Amino acid sequence: MSVQYGKVVSLILLERFGPVVEKVGTYLYQYGTVPLLYIKKNTNLPLSKVKEALCILIKYRLVTFTPNRNENIANYTLQHDRVLLTLRYAKYINLIKKKFGNECEMIVEELLQRSYWTASELILKVIERIKRDHNKIVTILALREKFFSLVTAQYLIRLPFSREDKPVPNLILEESEQFVPPPIDLKKMTSVQNNSEPVDSLPDKDVYWTVNFDRFHQDMRDKLIVNAFTKKFDENGGEFVRLLLQQMYMRTSPWAEVSNPVPIVEIRDIVRKQATHQHLLAFFDQYVNVLEQDNSNLIRQAGEAGGGSFQIFLKETFTKFAEETVEQVVLEKFDTKAARIFRLVKSKKYIEPDQIQQLAMIPAKEAKRLSYQLLEENFLQVQDLKKSSSNGPNKCFTLFHVDFDQIIRMILELCYKTLFNIMTRKNHERLVHKRIIDKKQRVDTIIMGMRAQGAAEEQLSDIEEMITPPEKEILQQIDLTMKKLNSVELEIDETIFLLQMYLIYQ
Repeated sequence: MSVQYGKVVSLILLERFGPVVEKVGTYLYQYGTVPLLYIKKNTNLPLSKVKEALCILIKYRLVTFTPNRNENIANYTLQHDRVLLTLRYAKYINLIKKKFGNECEMIVEELLQRSYWTASELILKVIERIKRDHNKIVTILALREKFFSLVTAQYLIRLPFSREDKPVPNLILEESEQFVPPPIDLKKMTSVQNNSEPVDSLPDKDVYWTVNFDRFHQDMRDKLIVNAFTKKFDENGGEFVRLLLQQMYMRTSPWAEVSNPVPIVEIRDIVRKQATHQHLLAFFDQYVNVLEQDNSNLIRQAGEAGGGSFQIFLKETFTKFAEETVEQVVLEKFDTKAARIFRLVKSKKYIEPDQIQQLAMIPAKEAKRLSYQLLEENFLQVQDLKKSSSNGPNKCFTLFHVDFDQIIRMILELCYKTLFNIMTRKNHERLVHKRIIDKKQRVDTIIMGMRAQGAAEEQLSDIEEMITPPEKEILQQIDLTMKKLNSVELEIDETIFLLQMYLIYQ
């Protein structure tokens, strides 16, 4: 297990759930699947605290459990990959807002905060929130349709449940049941809303829903591909790739390495019907030829089908993206000559040191220095070969080569280390300026309350003057620093996501 990854997981658990949950989560990360009493013994926490921490982690799907051999004791396992996903919650919410609107954004936000909920209770909660925060009335029917649209698009998924009464329940859900809309009784919901009936009377009281992270990652993956081709060509090239991916889902599993053939005629018809990209329609054949000849190998003509059908090769695409990312890392960490050497070794598979200076056209001394510098930083590997000589003893050949999977995992470690440093720095900034930040929050709360009561502008100005000009300068500096750190955190997460996509397709 990665040490840096473990540090990030522990820090996230500490920030979101406190020291007790963090201690239990860190122990599970280090020791894997263990029963309750082992956790209590090795964390030195009271049994009640351990149980409470496990309940919280299970509630947020950060810990799963399986029955032991005697089926009366549960073994607990930390889902560390889901812990890291909490950093992407803002991205998920923003994605839904752009795609489905404000009401769906609130539905997903409430689910992320609570982890799971029944459809009826969730709808009633969102209606109450819209009325309170936005002074707007939304009908139960309208919000039910919004909820169904999220289920149909598979952004929400039903939680598995136990079909048998056992000491350690075995949670099961058939694949065909994952996205079946729940039974929602509008009359009963109206009665519950008016406090005429209890919540337990709702027909879907035992059907719980949660966020389907896999579906969000599918969209994030597609966005990454579309943005790459938009930057490389233009907006029309990106739109073509987006439509191609969209049609792929009608024929192929979303995470397949290679799609089934997609007729280009379908893409042309969609572009014609949309009538939003006239330039793409006018030069459609040229865009097809350019994308087909692109070295990323995203689309190729289908061999058997032919006739204008193309296949999407996602594995090769993310391999190319990962290679370009690694080359950029080498360029920024060293220089252009080191990047040239790295590309040369990668393209040649195996190469002797003397060949590097000749083919890379770099002086021998500098080529040797850079090669061994890359070797020291684990961007290059060496393999010694012994060849029998007819006139003397064995002769040893040293060959440089690239272990790409190892480099990807090494860069992921660097990303986790950077992420941990950024989060630590943000916590330090908050701690150092805690007094001023708390004062600003108190003033903002007072102003908000007075404005709701219809206070005059002069009164509000007097309250605002409680924060002195020097304090305002400090707050502006804190805000600027936090924005920079948040921006870097988002960029690091995008790099982590790209490299993880490469590993998924290997």
